[in-house]
Amino acid sequence: MPTFVEAPLSKSTAYGDTDDPATSPLILVSAAGAVGKSTLARQIASATGAVYVDLAKADPVGGNTLSGGLMKSRLLTDWDAGATTVLIDGLDEARLRVTQDGFNAFIKDIAELAKERSTPTVLFGRTGAIQEAWLLLADEVPVTVLEIGYYTPELAIRFAMALLRQRKPDYPFMDTAKRAIILLLDGLRQDVGGDGDRFAGYAPVLQAVAEQVACDANPAALIAKIERGEQPITLQTIITAILEREQMKLASLPFEDASLKTKLYGPDEQLTRLVARVYGQPTPPLPSMSANDAQIYAHALETWTADHPFLDGGSAPVSAIFGAVIAGIALCDQHTAEVATSRELARGIAANPFLAEFYFATQPKGYIRPEHVGIIYASLRARLSIGDAASLSIEGVESENELEQLKADIEITLVRAGSNSPRVLSFYTEQTGVMRLGSFVEDVEVTAPYADVEIGNAREAILVSPVAIQAGHLSIRAERLIVEAQTDRETGAISLEAETANSTAVTNVPLSNGDVALTVSWQDDGAYPWTNFRSEPTIVQDPRTAEALRRFRKFVISFRSHSKGALKRFARKLEHERMTKGTGSAVLRHMLTTGIVSSDGSMYTLYPDKLAQVADASYRSIMAQHFSDGTVAFVQEAITGAV
Repeated sequence: MPTFVEAPLSKSTAYGDTDDPATSPLILVSAAGAVGKSTLARQIASATGAVYVDLAKADPVGGNTLSGGLMKSRLLTDWDAGATTVLIDGLDEARLRVTQDGFNAFIKDIAELAKERSTPTVLFGRTGAIQEAWLLLADEVPVTVLEIGYYTPELAIRFAMALLRQRKPDYPFMDTAKRAIILLLDGLRQDVGGDGDRFAGYAPVLQAVAEQVACDANPAALIAKIERGEQPITLQTIITAILEREQMKLASLPFEDASLKTKLYGPDEQLTRLVARVYGQPTPPLPSMSANDAQIYAHALETWTADHPFLDGGSAPVSAIFGAVIAGIALCDQHTAEVATSRELARGIAANPFLAEFYFATQPKGYIRPEHVGIIYASLRARLSIGDAASLSIEGVESENELEQLKADIEITLVRAGSNSPRVLSFYTEQTGVMRLGSFVEDVEVTAPYADVEIGNAREAILVSPVAIQAGHLSIRAERLIVEAQTDRETGAISLEAETANSTAVTNVPLSNGDVALTVSWQDDGAYPWTNFRSEPTIVQDPRTAEALRRFRKFVISFRSHSKGALKRFARKLEHERMTKGTGSAVLRHMLTTGIVSSDGSMYTLYPDKLAQVADASYRSIMAQHFSDGTVAFVQEAITGAV
């Protein structure tokens, strides 16, 4: 492939002492969304003659996908002789289309065929799918996990230049164009801040930068504008520049009304037409103009829309960046909102890592629509690499004002592997709509007593601990619920609480992967299939003790994984009035005094060993509201000492 520039590839250390990639019969290649794993897989297949299998385009996987495929392709003899191997791409997309049992059978089939082979079988997928595959494979066959990194600044320039040469092979200003690319990438890094090197190392970002330079007939003028500070550099301005260059095509059309050349085909109109094409909506009507001008413009649009640089020549976006731009508009358009929301929720762990970036440009500052909360969280999680962590917290506003009570604060925390400086994003939403979390929910805390929370949008819904949901109403739109513990935790806990629930779609007993406890609490929670998961909270008669236990529980379950698995929470979160009101201040002070938590001024750390030793409690028991005599005595000590 002429544009191929290899991104950094290294052995992951997040899975312990994994096998040597030179001798391992099975290699898992992990990458965040849109880093370039599919490009790497195709390049290796092209260079080695290995069989490339794209599961995103194949039939749903199962117990004989690989063995049956080798037989049908008449490759089984070569396979047994070690003369061929397969590169299996799209593991995350495959997981979305099958049940847990089907995926497990698929992985087991691969493990059986890969055993004791000298030529490795290689699987490519996003971080979450690779983690799940590793858990299934680690006890079956020696496995090595490799991770694709982001393009370094030097490699990013090489890749962008390769894209430009492919786009315009006879371009006479390559040296000037390279200077423009360097300035644009430097500007993007500064705009994004601490994540700048990662962001500017994404292949789709580099494609957008190369496209802007390719669309500019005078890169020297672009450089001059950047150096004079007249050209702000953000991903949004790069997209806008491409759209404005497309609008210049109007100059060649012989309109009777010359003013149309400045009125038609602007960025907003282009995006409206692209949304209609991608989401199968009727073509937007033409603005008012003469019949002759309308005929000229309609004929031009037939070619322009199909050949737009955002599309692949048909009705699909050519990259994740351009797909995110179009989806961000579609989510908020009354004609496409429902289909776009369903499509994005269905992506699950294969979410678009750039969607959040463009979604916020369509909304009031800091606002996320309730039905889009899960989509935006999934988009931000799609950028995670191995060892990174993210958590979502949604909390109803406590206020005497009835309108204020219907609001909810959102906090999304992102922690890079080995970092002690988490990035916290704050937003707001309402409890008046349906908060749709999607079919893959990991590390989520919701305390929204008036909200209608929805889980699932597929055959199975996967909850990865810790998950604690307290809502007015809970809807589970899946046939089966699967609960899992995080790979870096020995145990996990998931709690679902609501005044009312609609769980009739769930026809199978929830499946547990790993040591994770599920508890549920709502009306009729004793009915099948929830009988064995029904919460039986400890009843305490004294109202002040009961309130202190609620505050204690709220403090404990608010902690989230941080650097190297430590449980931490920002001080401003724990010390907020909604946490410390009533007995809360006394409980938090007692937790500090007894060493259950510590504070460095900006963050609190929770120590599970101390929690067990001092309060006779665990994260799991607190989540399930199972309070021992020791736990009750602990909070009574807290409030007695405060009197």
